[in-house]
Amino acid sequence: MKSKTKIVALTEFITNVKRKEFIILTLLLPLILLTSMVIPLFFMQTVSHEKETLGVVDETGIVMPVLKERYTDYLIKEIANAEEARQLLENNNISSYIIIEKDFIEKGKVSYYSKIQLSSFSSANMNLERIVSDIAIENLLRNEGISNEVINKVKDPIEMERITVTKTGDEKETPFSFVGNYLLPLFLFMSIMNAGGYLLNGIVEEKENKVVEVLLSTISPSELLSGKILGLGGLGILQVSIWGIGIIAVTKILNIPLITFEKGIIIMIFFILGYFFYSSIFAMIGSISTSTRDSQQISAIVSFIVFIPMLLFFGIVQNPNMAFIRLLGMIPPFTPSIMIMRVLLTETLISDIIISIIILIGSVIVAAKIASKIFNIGILMYGKKPSLNEVIRWIRG
Repeated sequence: MKSKTKIVALTEFITNVKRKEFIILTLLLPLILLTSMVIPLFFMQTVSHEKETLGVVDETGIVMPVLKERYTDYLIKEIANAEEARQLLENNNISSYIIIEKDFIEKGKVSYYSKIQLSSFSSANMNLERIVSDIAIENLLRNEGISNEVINKVKDPIEMERITVTKTGDEKETPFSFVGNYLLPLFLFMSIMNAGGYLLNGIVEEKENKVVEVLLSTISPSELLSGKILGLGGLGILQVSIWGIGIIAVTKILNIPLITFEKGIIIMIFFILGYFFYSSIFAMIGSISTSTRDSQQISAIVSFIVFIPMLLFFGIVQNPNMAFIRLLGMIPPFTPSIMIMRVLLTETLISDIIISIIILIGSVIVAAKIASKIFNIGILMYGKKPSLNEVIRWIRG
């Protein structure tokens, strides 16, 4: 590494590692993400149906006693008929009501009334549906002379244990496995965006303050850009390392199996290459931007494109080796995130990993060259933002 590039890299690293924003993000982001997942669950289990009352119109006479015994999510109020239940709902004396018709056991039909749309997605209503379904099953089987032991077995016939087969052995799945496979790519994405954001803001601020003119009197544009990218790359690696140590500590405490060393190496390769690729893009944005506002508008679009794989997470979980997902993993803006998720979720084909790494390396080289050409000219331009044709001419050089 050239001495001037090294000086810029060290300066960028030391300056940004002391930033309050970096320290706060590094220490609090994992806590914020975990809290954002825990609080909705807690809210759904407690606050969402606190002190609410479910009205029950039971024309069969057999459902109400069982609900009083088994259903604890809501308070239960027995109501004589549908008209009275509707009146109580309209007066907000009850939050919802169900009608159990006389032929409920034969037809299995229950009507649920509420003022709230999509209320069926709440855990309380899912429990209600399960209990009412159990009541129907129990009565149908009892009418056929089936014993209670067999009835209980029919209601809960299996306990499925999910095990992931890996090259190093079998691993039992836990709820933490799902959380880990989602959070790790998200952490890496946040780290890349954070370091890229520092690079972008740094370039724009130096342009606005005309500090860059002083810097370019002692260093070439290529050395300046390389130093910034390498310094902030080190910042990203430091951040990921801190999060990694935290993840290892938590997994040890909770006895959750860690990813293999080989997978860890592959993930870091995609992380580093992804950082260099996105940094080149942010460098281009900073070079052509005339103000912080301009740069933020353009970078928001880039960030959304990069975040698309995270939106596809649940589809990737269902089939990480699907042809569409494999193809998407070969497209540079999506390659790092898609491939990291695939590597975490399944035994990815070594050919897919090699091809995607080669494509990503080529993309990094092309993006770096383009960024360097745009940076060499755009860094000294003020006032008017260059047009697309001008930028293309800079690239052609």
